[in-house]
Amino acid sequence: MKTRIFSALSLLVMLMMACSLSAGQTPQATAEVAGPPTPTPPPDPVPVSFNDGLASLNSYRLTIMFKSSGPGPAQSSTTIIESQRSSDTDASATHITATVVSPDGGDPETSDTTMYDIGNDQCSGSDVDGWEWTSTTPAEAEMQGLVNSMLGMTPVIDDPVFAATATVNGVPTNHFSFQVSGLGTSSGSIVNINQGDYWLAVDGQYIVKYLLILEMSEAANSNVLHQEITIEMNDINQPVSIAFPQGCLDMAPPPTTTP
Repeated sequence: MKTRIFSALSLLVMLMMACSLSAGQTPQATAEVAGPPTPTPPPDPVPVSFNDGLASLNSYRLTIMFKSSGPGPAQSSTTIIESQRSSDTDASATHITATVVSPDGGDPETSDTTMYDIGNDQCSGSDVDGWEWTSTTPAEAEMQGLVNSMLGMTPVIDDPVFAATATVNGVPTNHFSFQVSGLGTSSGSIVNINQGDYWLAVDGQYIVKYLLILEMSEAANSNVLHQEITIEMNDINQPVSIAFPQGCLDMAPPPTTTP
């Protein structure tokens, strides 16, 4: 009888040990092989129109330059447009200078004018050529603003490729490069340089900087036509003061008096 009881207890202990060992073992984890990382899509290369981009800013200083030389050795032209804007004071000032040298050389032809627009009053000219003062009604100003909003402009951009991120003039941007497609195809000219770059604000998709350099020649060792276009934004959302110069104030009509 004791032998049977001992055997039964022994069997029970063995079963309990077996269960304990089974519970204490950790099942082997299945190794997972990581696949290739999901590629990050490149940033959006499409800029908003100039009107939309500028309208989103409280203030800025914008410089646009058109520069060309050739095909004559002495022939060249340069136009520079410098514009400042303050939405807080509803004021803007645009300075335009142009210099043209004819194919025959000689003294360059130059022009220099500035346009001020503050509220519903405008003044344009220079201290050399004189100033002209005009005023518009609120309805005229509203209509002109509507027309301007319809004339959104975006510079030439062909099949852009993302290059890198960069901080330009204090603004985080995405840098893209491109080439103008079909250049020289219709004329049969030799394309020496075809390089475009632009930088878009990460927040807002407006152009902070743009540079396009093109150079062509009709044949090897012949006259060269070189063109550059640059656009650059500075002082974005920084305080700016715009006021009529004394020459404009001298041309302003006297204030009307209410009887």
